[in-house]
Amino acid sequence: MRNKKHLDESRKTGQTSGTIMAIYSYEKYVTFLQALVLADVKGIKENCMKFGAGEDLYTFFTSILTMKPWERVIDPAVDHLAINDHSDLQIYGPEYFSQVTELLRRLPRVILLMMKTNDCLRSVNNALLQRPSLESFLIIGRVSSEAVIEEKQLHAKTLFSRITVWFEEISLEARFILMRMALWALQFKKSLSL
Repeated sequence: MRNKKHLDESRKTGQTSGTIMAIYSYEKYVTFLQALVLADVKGIKENCMKFGAGEDLYTFFTSILTMKPWERVIDPAVDHLAINDHSDLQIYGPEYFSQVTELLRRLPRVILLMMKTNDCLRSVNNALLQRPSLESFLIIGRVSSEAVIEEKQLHAKTLFSRITVWFEEISLEARFILMRMALWALQFKKSLSL
Protein backbone atom coordinates (compact mmCIF):
# COMPACT_ATOMS: atom_id res chain seq x y z
CA MET A 1 0.00 0.00 0.00
CA ARG A 2 1.21 3.44 -0.76
CA ASN A 3 -1.16 5.24 1.60
CA LYS A 4 1.33 7.67 3.11
CA LYS A 5 2.35 8.69 -0.39
CA HIS A 6 -1.32 9.02 -1.42
CA LEU A 7 -2.11 11.10 1.67
CA ASP A 8 0.86 13.41 1.00
CA GLU A 9 -0.16 13.75 -2.66
CA SER A 10 -3.76 14.40 -1.62
CA ARG A 11 -2.63 17.27 0.57
CA LYS A 12 -0.44 18.73 -2.20
CA THR A 13 -3.05 18.43 -4.95
CA GLY A 14 -5.93 19.52 -2.74
CA GLN A 15 -7.91 16.29 -3.02
CA THR A 16 -10.95 16.11 -0.81
CA SER A 17 -11.12 14.65 2.64
CA GLY A 18 -13.35 11.99 1.06
CA THR A 19 -10.35 10.64 -0.83
CA ILE A 20 -8.30 10.59 2.36
CA MET A 21 -11.18 8.86 4.17
CA ALA A 22 -11.39 6.24 1.39
CA ILE A 23 -7.68 5.46 1.69
CA TYR A 24 -7.88 5.32 5.50
CA SER A 25 -10.98 3.09 5.31
CA TYR A 26 -9.22 0.78 2.83
CA GLU A 27 -6.38 0.34 5.33
CA LYS A 28 -8.83 -0.58 8.08
CA TYR A 29 -10.79 -2.87 5.75
CA VAL A 30 -7.80 -4.96 4.66
CA THR A 31 -6.70 -5.26 8.29
CA PHE A 32 -10.24 -6.38 9.14
CA LEU A 33 -10.27 -8.96 6.31
CA GLN A 34 -6.94 -10.32 7.50
CA ALA A 35 -8.33 -10.66 11.03
CA LEU A 36 -11.43 -12.44 9.65
CA VAL A 37 -9.48 -15.02 7.70
CA LEU A 38 -7.15 -15.65 10.65
CA ALA A 39 -10.11 -15.74 13.12
CA ASP A 40 -8.40 -13.04 15.20
CA VAL A 41 -11.10 -11.93 17.66
CA LYS A 42 -9.13 -8.93 18.93
CA GLY A 43 -8.36 -7.73 15.38
CA ILE A 44 -11.97 -8.18 14.26
CA LYS A 45 -13.31 -6.21 17.21
CA GLU A 46 -10.68 -3.48 16.93
CA ASN A 47 -11.37 -2.88 13.26
CA CYS A 48 -15.14 -3.03 13.60
CA MET A 49 -14.90 -0.39 16.29
CA LYS A 50 -12.81 1.79 13.95
CA PHE A 51 -15.51 1.43 11.28
CA GLY A 52 -18.05 2.74 13.73
CA ALA A 53 -19.95 -0.52 14.24
CA GLY A 54 -19.66 0.00 17.99
CA GLU A 55 -19.30 -2.32 20.93
CA ASP A 56 -22.91 -3.40 20.53
CA LEU A 57 -22.92 -4.26 16.81
CA TYR A 58 -19.44 -5.49 15.88
CA THR A 59 -20.39 -9.18 16.13
CA PHE A 60 -23.55 -8.51 14.14
CA PHE A 61 -21.58 -6.61 11.46
CA THR A 62 -19.09 -9.47 11.17
CA SER A 63 -21.87 -12.04 10.93
CA ILE A 64 -23.60 -10.10 8.16
CA LEU A 65 -20.39 -9.67 6.20
CA THR A 66 -19.41 -13.34 6.41
CA MET A 67 -22.97 -14.74 6.42
CA LYS A 68 -21.94 -16.82 9.44
CA PRO A 69 -22.90 -16.80 13.11
CA TRP A 70 -20.28 -15.19 15.36
CA GLU A 71 -19.24 -18.54 16.85
CA ARG A 72 -18.28 -19.82 13.37
CA VAL A 73 -16.45 -16.59 12.46
CA ILE A 74 -14.07 -16.94 15.41
CA ASP A 75 -13.63 -20.70 15.03
CA PRO A 76 -9.92 -21.32 14.21
CA ALA A 77 -10.77 -24.14 11.76
CA VAL A 78 -9.49 -23.51 8.23
CA ASP A 79 -13.01 -23.77 6.80
CA HIS A 80 -14.64 -21.47 9.36
CA LEU A 81 -15.81 -19.02 6.68
CA ALA A 82 -17.11 -21.57 4.16
CA ILE A 83 -20.82 -21.65 3.54
CA ASN A 84 -21.74 -25.32 3.79
CA ASP A 85 -25.48 -24.90 3.80
CA HIS A 86 -27.87 -22.00 3.79
CA SER A 87 -29.12 -22.60 7.35
CA ASP A 88 -26.37 -20.22 8.47
CA LEU A 89 -28.01 -17.51 6.40
CA GLN A 90 -31.38 -17.81 8.08
CA ILE A 91 -30.17 -16.07 11.22
CA TYR A 92 -30.76 -12.75 9.45
CA GLY A 93 -34.53 -12.58 9.49
CA PRO A 94 -36.85 -9.61 9.78
CA GLU A 95 -36.33 -9.47 13.54
CA TYR A 96 -32.89 -7.93 12.88
CA PHE A 97 -34.20 -5.07 10.73
CA SER A 98 -33.57 -2.39 13.37
CA GLN A 99 -29.98 -3.60 13.94
CA VAL A 100 -29.28 -3.64 10.21
CA THR A 101 -30.67 -0.13 9.87
CA GLU A 102 -28.58 1.14 12.77
CA LEU A 103 -25.45 -0.52 11.36
CA LEU A 104 -25.99 1.03 7.94
CA ARG A 105 -26.45 4.43 9.59
CA ARG A 106 -23.16 4.14 11.51
CA LEU A 107 -20.82 2.79 8.84
CA PRO A 108 -18.98 5.14 6.46
CA ARG A 109 -20.22 4.97 2.87
CA VAL A 110 -16.88 3.72 1.58
CA ILE A 111 -17.13 0.71 3.92
CA LEU A 112 -20.65 0.02 2.65
CA LEU A 113 -19.28 0.12 -0.91
CA MET A 114 -16.50 -2.32 0.04
CA MET A 115 -19.09 -4.62 1.64
CA LYS A 116 -21.18 -4.59 -1.53
CA THR A 117 -18.10 -5.27 -3.64
CA ASN A 118 -17.27 -8.22 -1.39
CA ASP A 119 -20.81 -9.53 -1.80
CA CYS A 120 -20.63 -9.22 -5.60
CA LEU A 121 -17.26 -10.99 -5.77
CA ARG A 122 -18.58 -13.81 -3.59
CA SER A 123 -21.61 -14.19 -5.88
CA VAL A 124 -19.46 -14.28 -9.01
CA ASN A 125 -17.11 -16.82 -7.40
CA ASN A 126 -20.01 -19.07 -6.39
CA ALA A 127 -21.61 -18.78 -9.84
CA LEU A 128 -18.38 -19.69 -11.64
CA LEU A 129 -17.43 -22.55 -9.35
CA GLN A 130 -20.99 -23.76 -8.68
CA ARG A 131 -20.00 -24.18 -5.03
CA PRO A 132 -18.58 -22.03 -2.24
CA SER A 133 -14.80 -21.91 -2.31
CA LEU A 134 -12.47 -21.66 0.64
CA GLU A 135 -9.75 -20.74 -1.81
CA SER A 136 -11.22 -17.25 -2.18
CA PHE A 137 -10.94 -16.65 1.57
CA LEU A 138 -7.29 -17.69 1.52
CA ILE A 139 -6.67 -15.31 -1.38
CA ILE A 140 -8.43 -12.48 0.48
CA GLY A 141 -6.41 -13.24 3.60
CA ARG A 142 -3.11 -13.37 1.74
CA VAL A 143 -3.71 -10.16 -0.23
CA SER A 144 -4.95 -8.35 2.88
CA SER A 145 -1.92 -9.52 4.83
CA GLU A 146 0.41 -8.36 2.09
CA ALA A 147 -1.23 -4.93 2.13
CA VAL A 148 -0.95 -4.69 5.92
CA ILE A 149 2.71 -5.78 5.88
CA GLU A 150 3.51 -3.32 3.09
CA GLU A 151 1.95 -0.51 5.12
CA LYS A 152 3.91 -1.52 8.22
CA GLN A 153 7.14 -1.61 6.17
CA LEU A 154 6.49 1.95 5.02
CA HIS A 155 6.20 3.12 8.61
CA ALA A 156 9.09 1.05 10.03
CA LYS A 157 11.81 3.54 10.83
CA THR A 158 14.19 1.60 13.05
CA LEU A 159 16.07 -1.60 12.40
CA PHE A 160 14.16 -3.29 15.24
CA SER A 161 10.77 -2.34 13.78
CA ARG A 162 11.82 -3.57 10.33
CA ILE A 163 12.96 -6.90 11.79
CA THR A 164 9.67 -7.16 13.71
CA VAL A 165 7.69 -6.60 10.50
CA TRP A 166 9.87 -9.16 8.70
CA PHE A 167 9.17 -11.77 11.40
CA GLU A 168 5.46 -10.97 11.22
CA GLU A 169 5.57 -11.47 7.45
CA ILE A 170 7.31 -14.86 7.83
CA SER A 171 4.81 -15.89 10.52
CA LEU A 172 1.84 -14.95 8.33
CA GLU A 173 3.32 -16.75 5.34
CA ALA A 174 3.81 -19.91 7.41
CA ARG A 175 0.24 -19.65 8.66
CA PHE A 176 -1.11 -19.37 5.11
CA ILE A 177 0.98 -22.36 4.01
CA LEU A 178 -0.51 -24.40 6.87
CA MET A 179 -4.00 -23.18 5.99
CA ARG A 180 -3.47 -24.16 2.34
CA MET A 181 -2.28 -27.63 3.38
CA ALA A 182 -5.33 -28.02 5.64
CA LEU A 183 -7.54 -26.92 2.76
CA TRP A 184 -5.97 -29.54 0.48
CA ALA A 185 -6.55 -32.18 3.16
CA LEU A 186 -10.21 -31.13 3.43
CA GLN A 187 -10.64 -31.23 -0.34
CA PHE A 188 -8.97 -34.65 -0.52
CA LYS A 189 -11.22 -35.96 2.26
CA LYS A 190 -14.32 -34.65 0.43
CA SER A 191 -13.22 -36.26 -2.83
CA LEU A 192 -12.84 -39.63 -1.08
CA SER A 193 -16.36 -39.43 0.31
CA LEU A 194 -17.89 -38.93 -3.17
